[in-house]
Amino acid sequence: MEDQEKQILVDKRDGVWTITLNRPQVLNALTVEMFGLLRDVIVEASEEEEARFIVLKGAGGNFCSGADLSVLGSLKEERQAHEALTVINDLLTRLHQMPKPVIAAIDGVAVGAGLNLALHADFVLAAKSARLQEPFVQIGLTTDFGGTYLLPRLVGLAQAKRVALLADPISGEEAEQIGLIYKAVPADLLGQEVENLLRRLRQLPKQAYSVTKEGLNQSLQHDLGHMLAWEKEQQPALLQHPEFAALIRAKMKR
Repeated sequence: MEDQEKQILVDKRDGVWTITLNRPQVLNALTVEMFGLLRDVIVEASEEEEARFIVLKGAGGNFCSGADLSVLGSLKEERQAHEALTVINDLLTRLHQMPKPVIAAIDGVAVGAGLNLALHADFVLAAKSARLQEPFVQIGLTTDFGGTYLLPRLVGLAQAKRVALLADPISGEEAEQIGLIYKAVPADLLGQEVENLLRRLRQLPKQAYSVTKEGLNQSLQHDLGHMLAWEKEQQPALLQHPEFAALIRAKMKR
């Protein structure tokens, strides 16, 4: 039997928690056990002060080929499906609402649930040669792992229908062009680009980042009036936060 704990690797150093999907023999296909392990790590990272940044990646040159066939089999039984989907939805909600910066680094393939897992990150980096695909409809299923929520918001309805209904595979380079991901780079520079992005994120004040991320996420469900009221509530608190005072002092010394 496969060692469940080894299906997810977590490296903690210098404030960066790197979470690696670790089933390279099957392109890091997700098992039911992995959903729970990922959820637990995300909960821990959100609560631990030492965890400042989260990086999602896959082992063996691929990000993730989607859900393992064993998962699809287990979801046919109502009780098992309810239990698994409850964990999945909790994982995705927590990841999406994570107040800290989240980066996903896609190499090789990112397919189905694997791709949508990555799209919950704040910044998705991909190799230009990476292969991204939403093949759900092709096998008689609907887009899941939050894909029906994410795709129209990232690329608009027309491109979302192309990606989800026609299931066209697209490269990392095209994914950047249509706005699906943040940036595509040559495969051999993917790791360095993650480090470059982390370097930029380290320079940002944590509280302002967290609050702004929350506002951007909320804006997708609310109108302008609501968001103006939200900004009115948040800005005075940020003006009184020690981060703001420190940043202003630093600028005045220049």
